[in-house]
Order: sequence, then C-alpha cells, then structure tokens
Amino acid sequence: MGQKGETKAVKFLKEHHYEILDINIRNKNSEVDIVAWDKKHNEVAFIEVKTRGSNFYGDPSVAVTKKKIDSMERVARAYLKAKRLFKDYRFDIIAVTPEGVKHFENVSWL
Repeated sequence: MGQKGETKAVKFLKEHHYEILDINIRNKNSEVDIVAWDKKHNEVAFIEVKTRGSNFYGDPSVAVTKKKIDSMERVARAYLKAKRLFKDYRFDIIAVTPEGVKHFENVSWL
C-alpha cells in the first residue's frame, strides 16, 4: 500500500506545482519518502507519506512522530550538503486514504 500512496502523493504534488527532486532518500537508518521543490515558497520540502486503507485508527498523519521528523532532519542536512543546495527547507506530511490526499506543510513539534 505504501508504494501506491507515494505514487498518489507524487501526482498530487505535481498537480500543485511542486518539482519532484528525489524519491526514497536514505541515510543510514533514516529515510525521506519525497524531496520536492515548492515553487510557490521557494523552499525544499522533505515529505513523509503515510498511507492507510481507512481512517479507522484516525488520520495517517498522526503516525508521524517527533522522532521521525528528527531522523528526517538528519537526511535533509546530508542531502542538502551532498547536492550543494543552500536553500530554505521544511518538513511536510502527506496523508493518503481512500477519501483522498491531505498535505500538511511545515510540520514541527515543540
């Protein structure tokens, strides 16, 4: 189900004027599902995609923890350094369910 969700997320992002830079970036034990350029805000979005077959257990976005965002941060820093991109960046979540796709921009935990 995860691959189908990522495919839907990529389609959604392209329809909303994002440029897909990379998919499934890994760094040791960490991963980012999608790296995209947000043309509207001029920043790189590191995106976690969560897919569920129903909302029985709530929105899939609630499964993304601070620990996951922290691990995405490590991947993001290494990615930006390796690509020599000196751009603003943020972390997003895309939740995919049978009801559709929801995009949560610039997520963070205190």
